[in-house]
Amino acid sequence: MGLVVEVESSIERSTQEVFKAIIDKNKITKYFVTSSSASLEEGSKVTWSWDDVCAEHVVDVKTIEENKSILFYWSANQVKTKVEILLEKISQNRTAIKIKESKYEKTDEGITKVMQQTQGWTDFICSLKAYVYTGVNLRTGVTNNKGH
Repeated sequence: MGLVVEVESSIERSTQEVFKAIIDKNKITKYFVTSSSASLEEGSKVTWSWDDVCAEHVVDVKTIEENKSILFYWSANQVKTKVEILLEKISQNRTAIKIKESKYEKTDEGITKVMQQTQGWTDFICSLKAYVYTGVNLRTGVTNNKGH
């Protein structure tokens, strides 16, 4: 069995709004990545870039269930992992989000990578919340109140 990253929270927005903020390249670039080669679609390969940390990763999208889940593979930490983003409607304007990334080896290096990815996915959720609540991009400090 390997090590698994698990991060979860709730967002005071509808599952539709949260889902679109994750898959739409015009939205995700306002809070998480600097650029995205395309919106996430089932079977697509999308390149995400982060200029502030000089990183670029290909997201290999396997399955998408609208307003419920996104499953992709990537090698963000020099290890090919599976990422599952799960959304669950709690109420009309409240969504549970759970992100699982697996799996890492049970080694000192694996533990370090799990800690890094846990921080990264926690940042993702915090940045997503800031964006959907206020339009603020926590990575840049810029407010994008139009169209968020």
